[in-house]
Amino acid sequence: MSYVPYDHPAFDEHEEVAFFHDATTGLRAMIAIHRHWRADSAGGCRVREYPDADAALADLLRLSRGMSYKAVMAGVDSGGAKAVVMGPLPNEGEARRQALLRVADWVNTFSGAFRTGVDFGLRSEDVAVMRERTPYVVGLGAFDPAATTAQGVHEAIVNAVRHRLGKGSLAGVSVAVQGLGKVGGALVDLLLADGAVVVGADTEIERAEVAAKKGVRIVPVEIIHREAVDVFSPCAVGEILNAASIPEIRAVIVAGAANNQLARPEDGRALHERRILYAPDYVANAGGLIAVAAELGGHDAAWIGRKMKALGRTLSHVFTVSEEQDIPTHEAADQIALERIRERDRRFGHNPQPQIAARQ
Repeated sequence: MSYVPYDHPAFDEHEEVAFFHDATTGLRAMIAIHRHWRADSAGGCRVREYPDADAALADLLRLSRGMSYKAVMAGVDSGGAKAVVMGPLPNEGEARRQALLRVADWVNTFSGAFRTGVDFGLRSEDVAVMRERTPYVVGLGAFDPAATTAQGVHEAIVNAVRHRLGKGSLAGVSVAVQGLGKVGGALVDLLLADGAVVVGADTEIERAEVAAKKGVRIVPVEIIHREAVDVFSPCAVGEILNAASIPEIRAVIVAGAANNQLARPEDGRALHERRILYAPDYVANAGGLIAVAAELGGHDAAWIGRKMKALGRTLSHVFTVSEEQDIPTHEAADQIALERIRERDRRFGHNPQPQIAARQ
C-alpha cells in the first residue's frame, strides 16, 4: 500500500500513520496515532491475518480512533493509538522472537510518543520479549490489563442490569459470554462470584473445558448470541453485532469486551429499535486502558477502583442521554466522547494534517 489515507472512510483527523515492511522476512505492520495529547498515546498491538492491506488499515484507523474515545470516557490522559501486524507470526521459537524484536524496533521510531502492549494475537510473554528492545511497552506491571478489562465489563453489566432490569445485583441474572480467553475467562469468574448464571462459548476447546468445570454451560460459538439470556457479552473479535446476528439476539442487554462490536453504525440503531440496551464497547472495555494509565502514572489499586466507579457513572450518563434524546447508545456515547475530545484538542493542541510515512 502506498496511498495516503486522507479520504479513507475510517480516517478521522489522525495525527500520524506509519507503514512498516521488513524486506528480508516479509513482515508488515502499521501504527496509527489518532491523538497524542501531552505527547503521549497508547494502544495495543494486534496480530491478525488480514485478507489484504486495506482491511488492516481499516482496522487500524477504527481501533486507534476508538482508543481516543476510550481514553476520554475513562478519564485517562493518554491519546489513542494502535499497531497492527499483518500475521501470522511464527508460533514459537527464535523466528517468533526475531519478529517481535523487529516490531519493537518499529515502536522505537516514535521515541516514546506511542506505547503498546497485549492485544488480539499478542501475548504477555511476547510483550516481555519486545521489552528487551524497547521501553515503550506496557502491561507487565502490577496490574493485569486483561483482569481490569474484565472488571470494567463487569461494572458495565452491573450498571446495565440496574438500568434495564431494575436489579441491584447479578444474582440469578443469566449472561452469555462469547470468548473465554483472558478477559472473558476473568469476567466469567466475576459473574459466577456474583451468583449469575453463565453460558459460554469459545473456539478453543481447552478454554471451554476450563469454564465448564466452573459450572458454565458451554454452547457452540456460532449460536451463543441466540441464547435466551438477560445479557449477551461479546468478548472475542469485533463486528459480531451485524445485520445477520441482531435479529437473532434474545438478550435485552449487550455488554462485552470485544472492540468494534458494531459492524456498521446502523447496527447500533437496529439494537435501539429492538429495545436492546447496548453498552458501547469503548466504554465497557476501558478497564485495560485504566490499568495501563495506572502503570504509567504510578497509581495504586484504589485509584483504579475510583476510575472504575467513574466509568460506571459515565455509562449510566450514556444510557440517560440515549433515553432523553431517543438515540442509540453508541450515538450518545460518541456525542459525549467527541465533546471531551474537542475540549482536549483545545487544551493540548491537535494537528489535523497528519504525518504519513513508510518506515523501515
